[in-house]
Amino acid sequence: MPEGARPAVLLLSSNVRRRYAEDILTALALPDGALIQFRYDAEYVASPLQQRIADHSILGETCLIGFVSDVSSNDISAGDPPSPFFLPVRLANIVSADPVGDFFVLQLRVREYPNLRDWPLKEKDSTELFSDGGKFLNRLSEMNGDKHVPATTRFPDPRVSDDGDQAQLWLGVVRRLACHPTFAKSYFLRVEPPRFRKAREPVFDSTGTLSLTDRQSARLRATLYSREYSDEKRVVLSCTTDGRFLRISSDDTYDVALRYDIVEFWLQPNAANFDALARVTLTLANANYTGTSDNSLTARVQIPVKIRRSRSTLLLRVITSAVGAFLVALPAILGPSFPIKLRVLSAVLGAMLIAIAAIVIPRSAGQ
Repeated sequence: MPEGARPAVLLLSSNVRRRYAEDILTALALPDGALIQFRYDAEYVASPLQQRIADHSILGETCLIGFVSDVSSNDISAGDPPSPFFLPVRLANIVSADPVGDFFVLQLRVREYPNLRDWPLKEKDSTELFSDGGKFLNRLSEMNGDKHVPATTRFPDPRVSDDGDQAQLWLGVVRRLACHPTFAKSYFLRVEPPRFRKAREPVFDSTGTLSLTDRQSARLRATLYSREYSDEKRVVLSCTTDGRFLRISSDDTYDVALRYDIVEFWLQPNAANFDALARVTLTLANANYTGTSDNSLTARVQIPVKIRRSRSTLLLRVITSAVGAFLVALPAILGPSFPIKLRVLSAVLGAMLIAIAAIVIPRSAGQ
């Protein structure tokens, strides 16, 4: 964001359901450029935002994804509820926004992590952090007719920017988020944009899909953080694919034994005779989770990967096959007057080239 600018839209997710809280973990974990989807009942989308969705003027705007908890659905100042909590989590751009029945579905392309230097951080005493969150939510309620509206264009200045090292900004967000009981015992995940063997920047297309050719390999680096570590639960980071078009050429699981760590997985496309769509999934979870609430949430990232046939490999196979077929047919073309040793040699060389085109080149392309 340019200096002095602020997001145009605020999108909140809560801890009312486990999935909503895990949406926050996903938003934090996704690599820059990937897509995430948010869904809101129409009653929770402010009228000005609904209008901008209807006329498509919201597309491309910067939004701020935030976490909120302990907020009444009507008036957050009513009664004596628990201390409300709000924290900015991730910046994103709105790719699409459509009404579907009684819901609004928004596709977001995640961007930088917000710089929260103006948000207090005292891990042993989070009173000031909760106080700031409560003030923000009270002001948010006032600006939206004394109602809690999770998706709106009217909100106070969130006091964030996008300047700074992304790894440190991510750590600043998760350390503050871990002050809330919802995430206190959870592991946080950050996946960096995939790195290729050849030095070029990976690019997600308009659908959030990463493209690889059968001559490329990629590395996924993941960073883990937790506020506390316990030997009583087994936390595992796993990387899975379909196994047919895309495989893991490294260890596919990692047992977490530290509060902070960095892990790398290697991805290897399998050569195919056609373009294919695969998916790589990174999951950071308590391996002993039984479905009951244990304040340990699952962080999950799914990245669609398009495996494309290498055009250079295809051309090499065509040329090699053509030369091989010509050498196999050459003895018949030259006739019996041609020396038999040379006819046999030509046929053998041709057969070898055809075998290389069919077997060796596709296998070597994936190395």
